[in-house]
Amino acid sequence: MVKIAVLDRSALPPECELLRPDFAHQWESWDLTPYDQVVERAAEAQMVLTSKVRLDRAVLEQLPHLKYIGLLATGYNNIDMAAAVERGIAVTNVQGYSTEAVAEHTVGMMLYLARRLGAAHRAIAGGSWSRSPTFWQLPGGMLSDLKGRTLTIAGVGAIGGRIGELARAFGMKIIKAEHKGASAVRPGYTEFTAALKAADVLTVNCPLTAATANLIDKAELALLKPHCLVLNNSRGGIINEEALVQALEQGKIGGAGADVASTEPLPADHPFNRVRAYDNFILTPHQAWMSGPALTELVRQVKENMEAFAAGRRLRRVD
Repeated sequence: MVKIAVLDRSALPPECELLRPDFAHQWESWDLTPYDQVVERAAEAQMVLTSKVRLDRAVLEQLPHLKYIGLLATGYNNIDMAAAVERGIAVTNVQGYSTEAVAEHTVGMMLYLARRLGAAHRAIAGGSWSRSPTFWQLPGGMLSDLKGRTLTIAGVGAIGGRIGELARAFGMKIIKAEHKGASAVRPGYTEFTAALKAADVLTVNCPLTAATANLIDKAELALLKPHCLVLNNSRGGIINEEALVQALEQGKIGGAGADVASTEPLPADHPFNRVRAYDNFILTPHQAWMSGPALTELVRQVKENMEAFAAGRRLRRVD
């Protein structure tokens, strides 16, 4: 009988029930597994399900029975892929399940920042409108329309592509940024530096890899227009967070939004805490993917991935 260990069930909402595979199995589940307890809890498991638990070489070398890692997410930067491949451990993820959810979240952030909704909400809560003799004017500058603005997308996969489709409905011009440092520019794409310079809004929608870590750093932020909005709803660490916060503090960009951080949950000393009260900054707790339809598709894929592996079929393999 196959033993399956779920290491961090709490990565999904309580109402989102993981679907068990149809083949005979023994199921053990923990809400959260600290790194120093992974080997103990997965010692006899042939299959492990996890979202964020770190499975590095040191851990994998102590799990001789492990044959399969099923991710409850798309990103797999918490898995030592080289070690997994060497040990013949299959790795699968869930794909395309949250495309609509993340795309809509991103557009929502654009509107929040462009229409200065945070500033307006705080001002109204403070009584400004009640004290106004006529139409109330939000201090600090005009509101912005999305129509006619240029959206630069870094990472034009399923989510980036859908963001572009939604943005076109607002009348935005879409620029697809070529890979940073690419020797050639693909048809329909714009050289990376030029794409940044043209942006009124920049959204990054890439996986976190060695090539995309700090993709947007101090030098890249310096290329942006002073009113540019910068959004990251993919993975923390793709944008250098200290550099982003400094750009906000110094007024070098128009605003920023993030649903992710390099360390989650957010620690007290994280740079984002310095600008949480800024009207031109919005931070959400890695929730963009968490719509009802997205979660339904996620658990369906997790079950399907396990059953495909057990049947000897390759499905959504990243190894």
